Amino acid sequence: MATSSEKKGLVNPQPAIEFLPPSGPGEPRDASAADSLPDNISDTLLGSLPNDLTRMIYLASLRDCNSGLYLHPELSREKGTHVADQAFRVCHEQVFRRLLTTRLSDYVNQLQEYIRYTRSESVTVLKTWRSLQAYRATVPVGALFISSALFFLNISIALEILVKQIPGFAQSH
Repeated sequence: MATSSEKKGLVNPQPAIEFLPPSGPGEPRDASAADSLPDNISDTLLGSLPNDLTRMIYLASLRDCNSGLYLHPELSREKGTHVADQAFRVCHEQVFRRLLTTRLSDYVNQLQEYIRYTRSESVTVLKTWRSLQAYRATVPVGALFISSALFFLNISIALEILVKQIPGFAQSH
């Protein structure tokens, strides 16, 4: 029988799902701007997009690949770079969290809807996504490896399901 100290070693002291590290002491938080801006972004900018996968891609497109800062042409200037960055980080984490709890069949539907939204040819998008795997750059900075791996797996399976639905695609590509 395990002793209480052995049992404690088996207990994970962290929450079950953690997406970004907590804010550090050098990151001040303006409560009024930081709390309402993510809601405003979700309601206005993100609310006009068809689904969470499209939102995830949009949010990742706002992130500078070198600094990790989210830079929006209007909000970064109006609210300040730090406030806008924090708000977009919160939104990105929320969308990512929802996608992690999404069923595989919904990934397939969201990917189909994203392709329609882009007005691109399905074959071109599927071929490019399979080749470049650019979706790997869409996860929030600091996301846990296991969370990212689950997202990548779901996307890659959704891709393969859609590929199988296109007659002759698998043989020619």
